[in-house]
Amino acid sequence: MEEQSVEPASRKPFSFAWPQKVDLGGKIVLAFGGGGNLGETFAYAAAACGAIPVLSDAVPSDPEGRRSALAKLAAIVGNVKAVNPAAPSAWYAGEIASLTDVAAIVERAKRHFGRIDVVVNFAGVSHEPFDLFKDDPAKMVATFRRVSETNLTGAFIVTACAARVMIPQRFGQIIHLCSSGSRVSLYGAYAYNATKHGVEGLIKTAAAQLAPFNVRVNGVAPGTVETDLNRGLLKEADGRYKPRAMSILAHTPSKRFATREGVAESIIALCLDQRHLTGNICFADDGYVVEGHSWPEGNRALYAGSAELEALYRRLDEEYPPERT
Repeated sequence: MEEQSVEPASRKPFSFAWPQKVDLGGKIVLAFGGGGNLGETFAYAAAACGAIPVLSDAVPSDPEGRRSALAKLAAIVGNVKAVNPAAPSAWYAGEIASLTDVAAIVERAKRHFGRIDVVVNFAGVSHEPFDLFKDDPAKMVATFRRVSETNLTGAFIVTACAARVMIPQRFGQIIHLCSSGSRVSLYGAYAYNATKHGVEGLIKTAAAQLAPFNVRVNGVAPGTVETDLNRGLLKEADGRYKPRAMSILAHTPSKRFATREGVAESIIALCLDQRHLTGNICFADDGYVVEGHSWPEGNRALYAGSAELEALYRRLDEEYPPERT
């Protein structure tokens, strides 16, 4: 684990419009994986709501990757501080699957602020779908172990370290980023599915044990969000949807992917002091995990192309006129 800080002179002007009026004033929110697409948007939203986001993320060991990651984190931290000047200038670099790193980060944040109100775990990795017959078994096993270390072992380490701070406090909220893969099958994503199912089990187990100490443990399971992590799984080089993306959208009632801002809204809601809400997974997925068969016109439009789908939405506005304000 190492502590980094952004120099005041290097900060650039930044503004972030957040329409949700939620009061998280002064809450210390420690986010692991805060440099990712979802973590970044959440950090800005939390800061806009008055929280004090403290960010941590892994940094590659190769020199070029390290420089790039540190520059990105510095920019995010500078932006967070622009949104909420009370936010710290420092952030932490560490591996989510390292007990030493995570324990040190949690201890450092607790010592600096005196408490930790919320811990959010965004850290996670995916992988190309496995073909159990054609793919090299050794490579599949190596990938399975690598993904498990980050997604599941890392989630347990974060939970354990956060609990050791929050139990004596007698308050706190631990939030894990889950997935539709926590509940249903994502084709060929064996390691990802297994670990995300495991994270849901971890959340329920920890919620039951920590409830007497007023520590809540929940998860947010986004629908498919186009991020740097999964863009190659969803789109061709020319921007067209791959069959995998079309299949996901076909079973999503809105026929649209989730957004970073929409996922941030759901996580922000879990940061509030909801005394009875624990052991739950909030699916921010436009109904993907509950759809049976719905909106046949939407499916036909989807397979005809995105332009046809947008035309269908315009037709909905004509047939079911929205109120104009």
